[in-house]
Amino acid sequence: MKNIYCTFDTETLGGAVGNTIVPIYHLGGIIHDRMGNIIAIFNYLIMEHFENIRDSYYGKNKIPTYLKMIDDGVATAVATEEEAIEAVNSLLNFYNVKFLMAYNSGFDLGKTKCKALIKDRQFIDIWLMTVQTITHRKKYANFCVENGFIARSKRSVSTTAETVYAYLTNNREYKEEHTAFEDSKIEMEIFLACQKMHMKYTKNKHCFECTENKVFPPWD
Repeated sequence: MKNIYCTFDTETLGGAVGNTIVPIYHLGGIIHDRMGNIIAIFNYLIMEHFENIRDSYYGKNKIPTYLKMIDDGVATAVATEEEAIEAVNSLLNFYNVKFLMAYNSGFDLGKTKCKALIKDRQFIDIWLMTVQTITHRKKYANFCVENGFIARSKRSVSTTAETVYAYLTNNREYKEEHTAFEDSKIEMEIFLACQKMHMKYTKNKHCFECTENKVFPPWD
């Protein structure tokens, strides 16, 4: 039986700082095979936190976008996080998903209630996969330097999903939408690009806890 994957993303009220679980207001993702054939999708706006997105860095300007998603039937409004996660878990079970994937799994599976989805499944940190494959290439480092894509640390080139997707599409103007479902689309494309390189990558570890074969090209 072929492996089935789920690439997902979250938008939350809060960031990675601290040890508390941060509330999710948008949970979206794609269930697919390793070739990128889409089997199912999910796109949930979580109403118990929706009114508070004005306090979110990425959410405060997206209220019209989210309301249009609901009006157009693109997203489903659910009452609580628990309801959304239960619905996603049911989909994962139905399609026998083996691998749960997020660009920064240390956040999405460590700082939110999505950690419940990992039970009895494996996971792939697409960010870790990327720095074990794509960022090895001199062409990637050159692209970042030429376009000023530098990491927040100022010590290496950027390895964000936005930068990696800009590189893969050769579109320096690309900007993430920062809505969960749309961002999960580009994260799936990054995963597929990594797969095509046929290089070894680490499963079941978050980027921050893995030291194997990670390359962050220095900022020259």
